[in-house]
Amino acid sequence: MYRNTREFIKALGGYRLVAVRLDKKPTTVHSHIQADALPPAWYDALCKMARDAKLEEPERGLFSFLQLPLDESHHSSGGAA
Repeated sequence: MYRNTREFIKALGGYRLVAVRLDKKPTTVHSHIQADALPPAWYDALCKMARDAKLEEPERGLFSFLQLPLDESHHSSGGAA
């Protein structure tokens, strides 16, 4: 498994190659590596790139998917709002 976004992107050939494949600017990909969180919109494409390269797919934790808070007090009693 990849320890961070940098390790994963490096395994794919580096941020410049990944940027070309995603049709993004290299600075865009590099900025997300620096933040250590990839955009969720890239998840499917990067998983496919990993499969094509016969690499392990990235964990979802490398992406900035929206997480629900753990606060249970916001649960309704089953009815629609």
